[in-house]
Amino acid sequence: MGDAMPASEARAKPRDARRSAMSSVGGGSLRSLGASMLFWLIAFLLAAVSTLVIVLPLLLRPAREAPARESYDEEVYRAQLTELGEDEARGGIGADEAAASRAEIGRRLLRAHQAAEAAPAGRPRGRPAVAAGLAVALLLPVGTFLFYDRWGSPEVPDQPLALRAAPTQTPDIAAAVAEIERRLAAEPDDAEGWSVVAPVYLRLGEGEKASAAFRNVLRLRPPTAQTVAGLGEALVQAAGGKVTPEAETEFHKALALDAEWVPARFFLALGLSQQGRAAEAAEAWSDLLRTGPPDGPWRPVAEAALADARSGAAAPPATPAPGPSAEDVEAAEGLSDGDRRAMVEGMVSRLAQRLDAEPGDADGWKRLVRSYVVLDRPDEALAALRRVRTVFPATSPELEDILGFARGLGLKADTTTP
Repeated sequence: MGDAMPASEARAKPRDARRSAMSSVGGGSLRSLGASMLFWLIAFLLAAVSTLVIVLPLLLRPAREAPARESYDEEVYRAQLTELGEDEARGGIGADEAAASRAEIGRRLLRAHQAAEAAPAGRPRGRPAVAAGLAVALLLPVGTFLFYDRWGSPEVPDQPLALRAAPTQTPDIAAAVAEIERRLAAEPDDAEGWSVVAPVYLRLGEGEKASAAFRNVLRLRPPTAQTVAGLGEALVQAAGGKVTPEAETEFHKALALDAEWVPARFFLALGLSQQGRAAEAAEAWSDLLRTGPPDGPWRPVAEAALADARSGAAAPPATPAPGPSAEDVEAAEGLSDGDRRAMVEGMVSRLAQRLDAEPGDADGWKRLVRSYVVLDRPDEALAALRRVRTVFPATSPELEDILGFARGLGLKADTTTP
């Protein structure tokens, strides 16, 4: 048959396969052995260099003989004779007393000299150093080899930098909150637990839980501006961003405790804007910008709200985290300029994302454009205006209002055709 294979060729193929497999295995083993030998060669060279660096200064130090103790005694007695002569010359000691002292010191000097003559030569100092050097030369490479042979392996791959730099443990906020909740269920009067979990609820968007937690803190501890304003912010969050009368009451209480507390002033100004009280809102925003911290992360939002108030526009309900919480203000004080700008840009980014989901909010577009101008990002402001032209009809009053607002900010709104 045409497909039949000669017997010799059939026998040759298994041999070739075995030879190929053995070659592959042998090649891999040789490569592994070569890599291992290269590693140990490099390790030996490094150990040798390290040993020489440590040992050579000990071995090459010249051996100096230490003078005998008797030589020091002679120097002391000679110094005493000199000092005795000076005292006698100044009249500090009588002649008879000086003579007696000189005789005694002379006898001691003579005995010290005789002892020095009889004493053996000083011992060389270099021997302990040589012994230490030899010990290091022996123990360092041997100890290194034994340690690595026991716990190391040259065949283990290195760990990627991303894994080495990654934190060893990622905190699980949900698990931590659940643990605190279990503890509070057993100990409802734990003021510290409520004070810890309240701002966490606020950041997680759990307005109702946050307000309950802040109320418990106020039940168990004396009120502070931070805690009372935190309750007000939780009420705003629970109301979907609207500054309710109850929240206003809490913010006023916070200002009674600290008249300069920024979060309370911020939300009260926001409440005035939401109620359409433009003149009062403009005054509140202006006062906040004038007297508040000059590097506050809330400034772009406040400046945009001030521009809205001066134009007579009412502010919509606050989006999540429209302004700084008490914790944000405290954290911002320790941030660098770059971190503060990143915080502000995050707030503006959230506003832009909301407008992508709800593009019909004309006042929101005005605030976004204003924020881009404040952040010195005119290209993005113009891009936002181009998006506005695709959202609102060309003859709509909303579009004309937004474009007029942009012209007032110095933008060439007429050049933003999509």
